Amino acid sequence: MKIKKGLSEKNIKQLINFANNDELVRRFTSDQKRFRDRESFEKWLEKNRKVYSLVDKEDNLRGISWFGQEGEGFTLALRIYSEARGKGLAFGFLKKTMEDFMTEPEYRNAKNKEWWLETLEENVAAIKIYEKLGFELVKKGESVGKLIFRRHRDFEFGKK
Repeated sequence: MKIKKGLSEKNIKQLINFANNDELVRRFTSDQKRFRDRESFEKWLEKNRKVYSLVDKEDNLRGISWFGQEGEGFTLALRIYSEARGKGLAFGFLKKTMEDFMTEPEYRNAKNKEWWLETLEENVAAIKIYEKLGFELVKKGESVGKLIFRRHRDFEFGKK
């Protein structure tokens, strides 16, 4: 597996396919709306997200992470798709892409370097990864079943 910045045309088509057809993506995310088609994907890109992809040797999309400023600090997302699930790739992929993003001027020059994310409380696998990366539950989200996690900027990877 290889991590790269951005998405190839092939990856964009695969992303749209996963958003519409992958049962777990449909269950745990808003990707069916976010990446419904090329037009919705292009609209999403206008949010200035920094996108990373996890691909195999043939440039098939196996995962995606993205980061950006939103609300109070920075937010992120992580997806691991069908064939790559259950192989222990998610934590390393998110950690590496998060570390890379924190070297980007967008992050380095920001006044507020705290992180937040929202996930479904039933998404136990994702919650374990987020907690391992220093995120802590702070409150229930506005939508039923949603949880809000925060991570302070002074958290150091590998230390708790």
